[in-house]
Amino acid sequence: MEFVTVLMLVIGFVVAFAIGSNDETMSPAVGARVFTVKVAVIIGMIINFIGAVSLGGGVSEKVGSDLVMDNTLSTEMIFGILISMAIWLLVASATKGLPISTTQCIVGSVIGVALAAPLFGIAGWGVSAVDWGVLVEIFIGWIISPLIGFFFAAVIFTGVRRLQKRASGFYGRERQERIAAYGLAIFLIWTGLSRGGNDVANAVAPLISLPDFQTPVQLGVLSIPGFYIPLIVGGLGMGFGLIIVGRKVIQTLATEVVELTPASALSASISVATIMFVGTFLGLPLSGTHVLVAALIAVGYVSQTPVRMKQIKNILVSWVVTVPISAVLGIMVYGAILTFM
Repeated sequence: MEFVTVLMLVIGFVVAFAIGSNDETMSPAVGARVFTVKVAVIIGMIINFIGAVSLGGGVSEKVGSDLVMDNTLSTEMIFGILISMAIWLLVASATKGLPISTTQCIVGSVIGVALAAPLFGIAGWGVSAVDWGVLVEIFIGWIISPLIGFFFAAVIFTGVRRLQKRASGFYGRERQERIAAYGLAIFLIWTGLSRGGNDVANAVAPLISLPDFQTPVQLGVLSIPGFYIPLIVGGLGMGFGLIIVGRKVIQTLATEVVELTPASALSASISVATIMFVGTFLGLPLSGTHVLVAALIAVGYVSQTPVRMKQIKNILVSWVVTVPISAVLGIMVYGAILTFM
């Protein structure tokens, strides 16, 4: 295996590590005290790896293609986008534990690289290469999807609370919460598998098409398809990112937004999964992070549980600055790659 290929695998691992460090999937279970943070990150690590290896091979994402008029992103552009995304995700995760949208990071980085390419002598790019109509659609999706998530979670949890009121006595309500806890655990594990399979493409999709991974790889007595190597590297990266850094993000959404019960956490998670499934089916680039935060606020509103607005304000500010920061980082990293490679 050539040095450049090994270097690309290292970059893929770092990007996957950054994505895993900002994985908030298990936060509802921690907030509802179904899992401890330690148990959540261990389960999340295992599920991310299994999802990446078993489902990631079927995910083919062309990062930012619609946003740049279907122009072909060069290898240098793709790695500039991914590395700049990784930098911001790691900074936000490790310092403040803020849940940052991977979609926002990618969009910001793509815009930055596309606009800056002419400055580095790359023809065919610049303002005219960005499909501003697509960008508007993406921004509208970021605004509308949390509103829908809020409404849907509120409706679901309102229905759940009505069922809870029909329960006979304390034991009946406790039994409902136990059922909700089991449902939440199973549901989040399923969601984690899906997320692992999809998110790994953001880190290693450019590597799978390399010639080194088109033929079987011999590992001792084992012979495995070559494309599994990037998937394994990406799965390990996401898993280690979650277990080493990601606990801060999980803790933020689990305990610093609103107090959760198994029933309220399950209601919020169902809302997020449903909206993201529909959005994916329709080809809309929504942010699961945005929808989850809105859903958590909704269940707090329905249960009349205080929502910690200071933390919400910090999260909202991080969302606003993510696109411009990612754009600037994209320009800097892309320029560095062109200069030194």
